Amino acid sequence: MSVLPAKTKAVLFDKDGTLVDFDRTWAGTMMAGALHFADGDRAKAEMLCEAVGWDKAKGTFAPDAFFANNPNAAIAERWAALLGRKSSAHEAGRLDAIFAKAILASVSPLGDLKGVVGRLRARGLKLGVATNDSRVSTEQQLMALGVGDCFQFVSGYDGPCAPKPNPEAVLEFARLARCKPDEIVVVGDSDNDMNLARAGGAYAIAVAADAEHRALLARRADATIASIDELA
Repeated sequence: MSVLPAKTKAVLFDKDGTLVDFDRTWAGTMMAGALHFADGDRAKAEMLCEAVGWDKAKGTFAPDAFFANNPNAAIAERWAALLGRKSSAHEAGRLDAIFAKAILASVSPLGDLKGVVGRLRARGLKLGVATNDSRVSTEQQLMALGVGDCFQFVSGYDGPCAPKPNPEAVLEFARLARCKPDEIVVVGDSDNDMNLARAGGAYAIAVAADAEHRALLARRADATIASIDELA
């Protein structure tokens, strides 16, 4: 039996931690950006990474990591402050470019991404992504994973919709998919995603392999799964 409600017409995914393996995809990418900010000083770069939620000992991000839940401009601002300077629009843009280039070498899918996406599309469902990453970089990552043509809608922190948990992404996706917001399922691994679903009137499915993390998300979710493989 499918975890998706019978009336589902569209599925709006988070990207990081939902469609892609966050730790494997972002660890090296984050370090590339941190090294740029730290002028190549490895010790300072590691300090910057830990300040946004990287656990060096475990080699993972914390579930509530600042890095995972904020746009690149906010990361640039925090890193600049830790180094005793103000972040500029140019520096934030440079970080965007570094991340966008580095991530294509490390982006890694979670579960049977191609299979799940294919089966959902075969059921006639429209697919979209709402992420705190940039829109263009997200589109490039989806193409690198071989599923870029499967998504009709992509919104990042830089548009076309306001960042999560503002409900604009749900409402705009509903318009494009020609369905009602409550016929959309939001699938994600963070409170931001659950709050997006709630604010937009969509059905919320929390996805997390870790049982403790999944239990925390369950407080705001309509359903929980361990992997997107359970969707189709």
